[in-house]
This record gives sequence, structure tokens and C-alpha cells, in this order.
Amino acid sequence: MAMRVFCDIETLPVEKGELANYPKVCNCDDEEYRKLALTGEYGRVLTIGVIVEIDGHVTVSGCLGRDRATRSFHLQERRTLQAWWKLLKGFHPSTDLIVTFNGISFDLPILYKRSVINRVKPTVNLSFARYRNQPLFDVMQEWNKWDPRKHISLDELARILGLASPKRNGMDGSKVYDRFCEGIHTHEGLAAYCMADVKVLRLCWYRMMFPEGPEPEEV
Repeated sequence: MAMRVFCDIETLPVEKGELANYPKVCNCDDEEYRKLALTGEYGRVLTIGVIVEIDGHVTVSGCLGRDRATRSFHLQERRTLQAWWKLLKGFHPSTDLIVTFNGISFDLPILYKRSVINRVKPTVNLSFARYRNQPLFDVMQEWNKWDPRKHISLDELARILGLASPKRNGMDGSKVYDRFCEGIHTHEGLAAYCMADVKVLRLCWYRMMFPEGPEPEEV
């Protein structure tokens, strides 16, 4: 049974109270602090949005890192990473696929680094070799045919392909930290934002693959 995992992560900077532990960044200004969220060394994983297909049928859809009862983010990064690797426990690199958007440079390296930092052992060893699309399919790189001079956002690609943009409500990755700081009432919206990216990522992949048969099931 072939598995496809579509995923996207949202990250936050390290807690401000922990900055003193890191001489390189302890005196960073506010703008620099926010950019720490983009690193595996000084960022932290807030949530991982996933859609999992087995033989083309959706079996999992949602955000890892949320409390089942309250639906708010539990902020236990180690627990979130453990859930991610548990999800991939049956993943076979020769036949299965992880689909991301710029994931080879951003999402997946961060997940690996944060796993090492949190002492969470990966359940599968993924090759980060470039210019390939198995077992990692990076939609951004495949669209540009790995041309380093070119860049396209998920928002732009979705619009070009005639799909609903996941950024249509004005939200984007640069606003995740600010929205998170507004309080627990924003968690549902942040999860919805993350999943909107995953859903559009999945549709972009299907468009690029020209699959035979019906359109993918909605999630």
C-alpha cells in the first residue's frame, strides 16, 4: 500500500526566557528574534499540518500539536515531533512519498534538527539528495525544475493553477507569531491556516502529476 504524506509546518521563535542560554542570539532585536522561528537551532515547531493518503484514499487530515479536548496547541514540541515520527513509522522511502512546498530547504530540515534537540529518534531515514522527487517531492523545486534563480510562492502557484489561494484572508507565515501572541482564541485560526496550505499543496501536486481517474477526494 503506497503512502503519500502532504505536510507543512508552522514555527515560533524560542521562548524569550531561554535566549540567555544562546550567546549568539541573546542580544537580538525584535526583528531578529522573530526570524529565529525560521531556524532549526533557535525556532520551535508549533504545529505540523498533515494529509495522509494510503493508495489514494485520505486516512489522516489535521494538525499535530493540538490538545484533543480543547483543540488549542499544547506547546509540547517533543510530543508533536513524536506524533510526526509515529505517523511515518510505516513509511517506505522506495515506494512512499512526502510532499512539501520548499520542504527540502525548510520544513524537513527543521523537523530533523528539532527532533535531535528534543531527543526524539526519527523512525525513518530520509535522503535529502536534491534533483530527485522520491521519497521527497518538493512542489516548489519541481515546478521550477530546480533552477536556483527562480522562486515562486505557494500563493502564486495556486493562483496560476486556478486554485483558491490559501493566503486569501491576508494571513501568511510572517504573521504566525503575532497572531499566536494574541492568545489562545487564535489557535483554531492558525490551525486552519496551516491546513489550508496543506490542502492547496496537495491539489498543486495532483495538477502536476496528471493522474488518471477522478479528482482527489476533498478533505
